[in-house]
Amino acid sequence: MRYRRTAIALGVVAAALLVLVPVTTLLNNREADRRLERPFTTNVDPFAELAGNSSFSGLLLMGNITSVDSPGLSFKIHFSGIVLGAYAESNPGDVVYNRFNTDARLLITGKETVFKQGASIPPFDITVPIAEGQPNRYPFDVYATEFEITLLYKDSYNQTIPMAVALVGAVQSWSTKLNINDLQSGQRLVRVHAEFRRSWTTQLFSIIVVIIMWALSLSVFTLSVTLWLRDRKVEPPTIGVIGSLLFALPALRNSQPGAPPIGGSVDVAGFMWNMALVAVACLLLVINYIVKYGKERPASNKTGPEAMHLMEQGKPA
Repeated sequence: MRYRRTAIALGVVAAALLVLVPVTTLLNNREADRRLERPFTTNVDPFAELAGNSSFSGLLLMGNITSVDSPGLSFKIHFSGIVLGAYAESNPGDVVYNRFNTDARLLITGKETVFKQGASIPPFDITVPIAEGQPNRYPFDVYATEFEITLLYKDSYNQTIPMAVALVGAVQSWSTKLNINDLQSGQRLVRVHAEFRRSWTTQLFSIIVVIIMWALSLSVFTLSVTLWLRDRKVEPPTIGVIGSLLFALPALRNSQPGAPPIGGSVDVAGFMWNMALVAVACLLLVINYIVKYGKERPASNKTGPEAMHLMEQGKPA
């Protein structure tokens, strides 16, 4: 009967894993694809411009958010630009030479990138500071910021060059929401609102790690208390195994994706008290071993007929 129940329990666990593992993997891939394929543009379709389906003249600026640094309150965007229409310098045999026919300055969050006349436009990275965010609330922390993009003639602070902007937020472990608004007609000044949240897989993984830490710490604490209540002596290997948890829990805590430095709310809710329970459990086991070891009688060295004679007389061997 016991083996039958064990087989049923293992079958239920196996069936649950066969369902949960593929479903969660599929949902995670679908979430990543949705973020990757969702561009945020101005009212000029940049992909139509790239395909030559319109007469737009200006800079097609495409950006991909590559990383989010929550402790440093910043994120990085990888930009690439293509010059179209009347602002492009033509080259015989090429539809788009990707060179400005004038000097231009691109301003993003106050950081200036200069494009010289006749020079090719290489891809470049921009680090944008995050205005609002609280890493202490990991894994339910939210970050938001706004920044502006404008393209000027090199020697002018008033004359702008039109832009078509497309941004994609496909960052591992993050869910990104972007919104682009034109502050001036002709896409000459663009404001971007960016919001970042932890993905549901990151939140779920973090919750599972906290549950595991609680399960381990409560188990070893219960073990140490029950050994005292049952007046049972603990063996040294047990102390070693439980003591190793003091080193394993920090590694388990740091396995959470993108976990900030120790001290956040997730540590107060789990890690700090888990470490305290394991430390108390280890201390109780050490005291248990010292006390029980002192009460034991040393083993006798007498063997054979002499030991049998002492036992017949009712004396310890």
